[in-house]
Amino acid sequence: MTSVRSYGPSLVLLATALTVLLFGPSAVRQIAHAQVDADIQLARNELSTSPVLMELNEAFTQVSEVVEPSVVHIIIKRRQPTRTSSASPRSMPPNMPERFREFFEQMPGFDRPEPAPEPDDYRRFDPSRPAGNGSGWVYDTAGHIITNHHVVENADEIEVRFADGTERPATVVETDPATDIAVLKVDMDPATLHPAALAPSPVRQGEIVFAFGSPLRFDFSMSQGIVSATDRQLNIIDQGTGYERFIQTDAAINRGNSGGPLTNIRGEVVGMNTAIAAGGGGLGGAPGFIGLGFAIPTEMVQRVADQIIAQGRVSRGFLGVIIGELDPTLAETYGYNGRGVLIVTAQEGGPAADAGVRSRDIITHVNGQPVGTISELRYTVASIPPLTDVEVTVFRDGQSLDFTVTLGELPERMAQAGFTPPTNAPAAEPDAHGNAMDLMLKYGMNRLKSFTNADARQLQVEHFPGVLVRSVRQGSRASLAGVTDNSVITEVMGQPVTSVDDLAAAVAEHDPDDPIRFTIERYVPRFREFQTRVLALDLPDSE
Repeated sequence: MTSVRSYGPSLVLLATALTVLLFGPSAVRQIAHAQVDADIQLARNELSTSPVLMELNEAFTQVSEVVEPSVVHIIIKRRQPTRTSSASPRSMPPNMPERFREFFEQMPGFDRPEPAPEPDDYRRFDPSRPAGNGSGWVYDTAGHIITNHHVVENADEIEVRFADGTERPATVVETDPATDIAVLKVDMDPATLHPAALAPSPVRQGEIVFAFGSPLRFDFSMSQGIVSATDRQLNIIDQGTGYERFIQTDAAINRGNSGGPLTNIRGEVVGMNTAIAAGGGGLGGAPGFIGLGFAIPTEMVQRVADQIIAQGRVSRGFLGVIIGELDPTLAETYGYNGRGVLIVTAQEGGPAADAGVRSRDIITHVNGQPVGTISELRYTVASIPPLTDVEVTVFRDGQSLDFTVTLGELPERMAQAGFTPPTNAPAAEPDAHGNAMDLMLKYGMNRLKSFTNADARQLQVEHFPGVLVRSVRQGSRASLAGVTDNSVITEVMGQPVTSVDDLAAAVAEHDPDDPIRFTIERYVPRFREFQTRVLALDLPDSE
C-alpha cells in the first residue's frame, strides 16, 4: 500500500502529460468541462433530494398560505384641502361712495376683501381621491383591522382590499398616536374573515421572520429575514414622546409595508411593520430599504387594540413624577453606582408622592423589574392599567426602599388638555336664494355675482350676460369638472341665466338629487378669452 501511495501522484502526472502530448490542450479542457458538469449534476441531485431544504422551502410556502388571507392592502383617499388666498390685496378705503366702488375694484393690487375660508363642512361634498397606501391585517372576526396611525392619519376615506380581491370601505374606530397604532372596522360577514394568529410569546433575536404588506404599491408581498435586535428606541413616534420597543429586522420593509404583519416561522404575528432606516436608490429614486426595518411588538399592539375595541380609547398608568436620566456622574453624587431613573419632582398629591416617594429618589425597580432609562420606566408604567397597585423600589440616602403605589390614569398631554380646536366658521346665510346657493357651495363654486361691464374690463374681454364665479374650491366637484376661477355661467339645464337671481331660480327648479347641467364660459388668462364648456354636476346619493 505504501508503494502505491508513493507512485500514485507520479503516475497521474505522467498520464496527464502523455494526454497533453497526444491530444493537445483541447482534450484537457474537455476533460475539465466534463468534470464540472459531473459536479454540477451531483450537486443538483443532492439539492433536489435534500429533505432539509425541501422541508424549509415547504415551510416558507406554508407561512405564505397561512398569513396572506389575513393581510389587507389599505388605500387612503383625501379631498383637496380648502384653498386660502396667498395674495394680500389692499383693502378698500372705508366709506367709499358706491358710485366709485366699481372703478376702485379695477385698480391693480386691489380686490374685494377675501371672505373667511369656506367651512370644511362643505368639503364632504367633494370627491376624494387616492392619496396614499399602506398595509394592515385582520384582528378578529368582528371586522377589526390593525394598521399604523400614520397610515390613516388625515384620511377622508379608507378602502381595504383583501387578498381575494374583495374591497370594503373602512372606518377608524380609534388611533393611538403615542404608539402609532390604529384600529379600523369593516362591515363583513365574520365567516369570510381570516384573523391572523398572534404569537404567544415575544420574539427573540435571531428568529426567522417574514414581513407582509404592499411595499411600493406591490400588493401582498412577502420578504424574509431574521430578528436583528429587540427593544429598540428610535424616538420617532409622536415627535419623540411616544412609547417604543421596536423589533429590528433585516426582512425587507419598504414604503407601503407600514401596518403589515411581521410573523414568525409558524405564521404567527410577532409585530407590526412600522418604520425603516431608508437609503437612496430605491424604486424610481425613492428612499429604499437598507437592511434596517422596525416593527411594533405584538404584545404592545394587542394591549392597545384591545383597549380601543373595548372602551374606545387607551388608558395608561401614571406615577405623577417628573423624571430625568441618571448618568454615572450624577449617580455618584447620590452615592449610587447602579442603573436607575432620577425623580426630579414627585408631584404633590400624585400617586407616587401619596405613597411616600420623594423628589430626588432614584427609581431602580418596578414590580421587581429593573428600570434603567426614562423610556424603560415610561413604558413599564404606561403598560400597567390605572388603579393597579405596583411595587416601586427607590434608592434614597444609601438605602433601598419599597413603596406600594396605586397608579393613577395618565392625563391627556398638555397640548391636548389645554387646547380647544377652533370650530369651523359658520356657513354664510343662504339669504334670499335659499338652498340653491347652498347647493352651489357644495359643488365648490364660491363668490357668485352677476357678470358686469366692470368685470369684463378687468378681465380684458367683451362683456356678455351671465354669472361670474369668482373662486372655485380646489378639489371640489366643480374644480374637477373643469370650472376655474372667473368662469361665467351662462345656462342652467339649457335655460339662460343673466344674474344671480336667474341662477338661483333655475337651480331651485331642479331636483338636487339629480345631475344639473351647466354651460360655462371658462376664462383662459393666457389668451384673455373664454372657452365654452358644458358639464354636469351632482352629489353623492347619501347626501
